[in-house]
Amino acid sequence: MSRGAVLCFHSVTTTSLAAEGSAHVAAESFKSFVGVARRLGEIVPLRELLRRRAEGRSTAGLIALSFDDAYAAILNELAEFISRHAVPVTIFVTTDAAAAGARFWWDRIDDLFPRVGPERWRAFEDACGLPDSYRTGQPASYGPLRPLRQWLLAAHQGRWPDALEPLLEAVEKACRFQTAHRSMTFAEIATLASLSEVELGVHTASHPVLPLLPDDELRREIETAHDALRERFTNVLPVLAVPFGLYDGRMLRVAQRAGMTASLTLAGTLRDSDDDGAVPRVCMTSGDTAARLGLRLLGISDFVRRWSGRGAALYPDLPSATT
Repeated sequence: MSRGAVLCFHSVTTTSLAAEGSAHVAAESFKSFVGVARRLGEIVPLRELLRRRAEGRSTAGLIALSFDDAYAAILNELAEFISRHAVPVTIFVTTDAAAAGARFWWDRIDDLFPRVGPERWRAFEDACGLPDSYRTGQPASYGPLRPLRQWLLAAHQGRWPDALEPLLEAVEKACRFQTAHRSMTFAEIATLASLSEVELGVHTASHPVLPLLPDDELRREIETAHDALRERFTNVLPVLAVPFGLYDGRMLRVAQRAGMTASLTLAGTLRDSDDDGAVPRVCMTSGDTAARLGLRLLGISDFVRRWSGRGAALYPDLPSATT
């Protein structure tokens, strides 16, 4: 690990708390990842890793752990482990969701889809207004929910429209099912944040696709969330975790003007420099294993990518009918 790494997690699953989405890892897998990270390096608070980078000091061998969306499962399934093993973590909060402990639309559709027949789901998508261009333009390898997801990101800036809420609720009611995964409430966040190992960061107010917003709205999303956290907690970093990992140069500049000292992306391992404010993270998924994480932390995955000539794009593609 010549530069260190920041790992990104979302929710965790157990035998009684399942999830269809690949962004959520098993709680036992998370614990094994902590073991790998400690064997190969030193787990440090994100604050410390970013401070060293800002000062131009080496971060070799340092690993920071982050969780996006402040899922309740972190408190319920990992708080005791985090405290007992002194594992520093940073929780990035979507403040609108934390106000009510809300469920996120991506978990709702991920976990609902296998319980709905194909004709009923097609009717639901039609009622939502999903254009055929998204059905035909998305690679099948991304799975059957890719068209709806990309349309929501592109046409609705990543927010579930209020007008479509009755349609989704009707399908949930018909199936007698609702995802168990949700955001922590502010009260639950306070319980978790009382641990000395936990600090908080900004994940915007409503979790939109930031590059698709005009400057004023983009800045408001960040500042509103930052203010809401600082009003309630003392251990808040002026650091943004970019929703959906979608960003561009303008977004990074607006984030800096909104007071963010860094914007965490999902672009992989750390670079030599983050002068633009973008700090890459490794996104951990349900398909990852301890062995695979070890290869990433040792830099072998990056070496293979460079050797094969597959360089990373400057910014990720923004969602559209064909991306």
